[in-house]
Amino acid sequence: MNSRLQYLLERWSDDRFTEAERRELIDMLQSASTEQEIIPALEDMWEKIQDEGLFSEAQQQTMIKNILDRYPGREFPVDKETGKGMHVAHRNSFIRKWSWAVASSVALIIGVGTYYLYHKAETPIGVVQSITNGQQGESSVLLTLSDGSQVLLDTVKNGRITLQGGTVAKVTNGVFEYERTGSEVQYNTVSTPKGKQFQLRLSDGTSVWLNAESSIKYPVVFTGKERLISVTGEVYMEVAQNPSIPFRVAVSGGTSVEVLGTSFNVNAYKNEQSVRTTLLDGAIRVAMKGAAYKLLKPGQQALTTTVNRPVQVFDDVNAVSVVAWKNGVFDFNDVPLEEAMRQLARWYDIEVIYQQTIPKIQLGGTIKRSLPFTDVLYFLSNVGLHYKLEGNRTLIILP
Repeated sequence: MNSRLQYLLERWSDDRFTEAERRELIDMLQSASTEQEIIPALEDMWEKIQDEGLFSEAQQQTMIKNILDRYPGREFPVDKETGKGMHVAHRNSFIRKWSWAVASSVALIIGVGTYYLYHKAETPIGVVQSITNGQQGESSVLLTLSDGSQVLLDTVKNGRITLQGGTVAKVTNGVFEYERTGSEVQYNTVSTPKGKQFQLRLSDGTSVWLNAESSIKYPVVFTGKERLISVTGEVYMEVAQNPSIPFRVAVSGGTSVEVLGTSFNVNAYKNEQSVRTTLLDGAIRVAMKGAAYKLLKPGQQALTTTVNRPVQVFDDVNAVSVVAWKNGVFDFNDVPLEEAMRQLARWYDIEVIYQQTIPKIQLGGTIKRSLPFTDVLYFLSNVGLHYKLEGNRTLIILP
């Protein structure tokens, strides 16, 4: 058992962990009869984590705090040699000291949803639960073809895919693109679920990044006098220049963007009050049905709301902050709590409920999107937010 456990942990550390092996490890950790063999293996893994610097001291303490918060009354003993509180023990001298740092770190890293601790009678005394990025992968990035058939792009590593009409596509280092296109006019759609983002390259060389819960519909081959696509959610694009064939983006709600060759971001989620189009480089025209278009310069952002309402333009927008999501970061500088919560809900696939009025909290700072949700909650608690988490998927904001 010990050798098998070591093998599974090594598979995780080498980033070769399969879903079947993850389930096997969960079953092994939940088996009380293997406690004698589990603890040394986990302690070895914790030492490896510390040696390789995978977690800072602050993150280690955060993990332990998250567990202690669930079990009030336990102490935080201090190691006499290091002066650091790394273990929690029962007062009962017959019960061994459990390395909570080991338990929490492994649970968070490998995405184990529940982690059991045992007393001397070998019966569970508590459950530690956390939302991690490992739990986000329940849905897949989908490629929907013209005939309605679908391909799970998450399952395609580096390789080729034969599609309808003689079209051949490939995935290289996580980027989906077309290698050979057929003669038929076909429309494909790529969509992302909550908790995932994806990158693709259109047949004209335009690069597209999709944020969580977003989609893009486009022709496999651009024909005619314009390149027309449609998007939902949030999309960042670097458009291939071709002045003779304008690039146009249709956005839900009547907003349209005309591009001649540029980099820009469109945020068009249904639960946002407006569509925000931010220009990073080049020039674009933003229009709303029934209203005049506005020409944007780099660093400007256009807001469109409803049909027949004029396009609003704002200067000196922090474009780096707007596209931080593309680089795996939440940028919450000067972001209202409600807006930040919508971003977190899309990424961690949670529901946010406000028990009373929405707290007037203005956030600041950045958070890596790779962090477990428990670490994000710790960040929010430091800015004065009160909350409780129910069922791992419902976050209730308290007054």
